Amino acid sequence: MTVDLQRLNVKLYLEPGCLLSPEETFRVFSQWIPESEDEILIDVADYSHIDRGPRTVLVGHDANYVLDNTDGRPGLLYGRKTDTNGPAADRLRNAFSSALRACRRLEVHPDLSGRARFRGSEALLVVNDRLRAPNTEETLEALRPDLDEFLARLYPGGPLRVQRDSDERERLTLRIEARDVLPVCSLLDRLGG
Repeated sequence: MTVDLQRLNVKLYLEPGCLLSPEETFRVFSQWIPESEDEILIDVADYSHIDRGPRTVLVGHDANYVLDNTDGRPGLLYGRKTDTNGPAADRLRNAFSSALRACRRLEVHPDLSGRARFRGSEALLVVNDRLRAPNTEETLEALRPDLDEFLARLYPGGPLRVQRDSDERERLTLRIEARDVLPVCSLLDRLGG
């Protein structure tokens, strides 16, 4: 079985005790639109009336950035919307790099006064394409060589746990957890910035 790995979503969680309000995230995301040089960012939407879901969405042509609370845990969700070329390991690297860069931008943004800190040791990977990547053990096994190659670069030498959401009615969702505490900037360095 070959899997065409597209439309990747990556969520990185805020450290416990770090809270970003949808309003301040809306202001920061709005600043990103004219500053962006390498992607087309279009608009910001406020969904703060939804308790368990997206809170603030930065809409882009190729990807969205979301202050997200869908699973009851706040974090930043990067969602690629358009297809990309290259090996699956490169697509994973690109999606994670984009998510990590966005997290780092929030961490160092002066308006947030250092209140945004993300856990580099835990990520949620969702393949937002049920047709190309159904949520089955067979799909995971087909992805395993590329996934293992990528994760060995992101988390070299450390113990790692990858758990698939077994509900086959859901999208292919993998929870990735490393034992070591890792800052976002370290992971970005491992992926080449």
